[in-house]
Amino acid sequence: MSDVTPSAPSRREAPVPPTRSLRTVNLRTQLVDSLRARLSEGEWVEGQQLPTEGELAGEYGVSRSTVRSALQQLETQGLTITRHGMGTFVSSYGRAIKAGLQELRSMTDTIRVYGMEPRVEYHDAQFRGATDDEAVELQITSGTRVLSTERVIFADDVAVAFSYETVPGDVLPADLSPSELSGSLFSALDSAGRPPHTAVAEIHAAGGDDIGWGDREPDAVYVYLKQLHYDANARPVLFSRTYFHEGRFQFSILRVR
Repeated sequence: MSDVTPSAPSRREAPVPPTRSLRTVNLRTQLVDSLRARLSEGEWVEGQQLPTEGELAGEYGVSRSTVRSALQQLETQGLTITRHGMGTFVSSYGRAIKAGLQELRSMTDTIRVYGMEPRVEYHDAQFRGATDDEAVELQITSGTRVLSTERVIFADDVAVAFSYETVPGDVLPADLSPSELSGSLFSALDSAGRPPHTAVAEIHAAGGDDIGWGDREPDAVYVYLKQLHYDANARPVLFSRTYFHEGRFQFSILRVR
């Protein structure tokens, strides 16, 4: 018989809890959104290396395959560059995503990312019947109850956009009072459980005295975005016509081959 005393079974160390958590549904999409937000906020600058797959997996509490898939999507969007054997680095476009047309983000959130303070003034907000054109866009019957808003958006107290929106009435709480509205319409839709998920946008140049209200530059030129926003079930939830002051609100478009 051996006189060697058997050692006690080794105890596995408890896993380190993640410092950031994600819901279990669609982890990759949430991880992409989180990393893009951190890029927008300048946490990693152009040319800087991102944490490794293992570090991100531990930080978020997800598998390395989920991290790898998210990083591949960021690279496809042109936000990062993966150098095999070295890691993932921020591309030159990584700091220009703040106003990318490929992103579906509220104007107030975009302004905050730029480091400015957003403010929204409602020129008008009321429930009324949908016009024929609005009914076609929103796939409802003409005359259906809709919320109509007219707003001016400020960045550091400088007007950057005039916006006209229409929301189907049944998307919003039945007891909503237009006078209670403030800030982002995206927030109102989020609270109603119908957040915009995708949008189709048309882009045009525009000008004229019929755009906006109050004190305006007589020869102002605008970038006009006509957008139809859909929820996760592909139902139209917001029809918007927004006029952005050229030179005050800039957009970029990422083109990937």
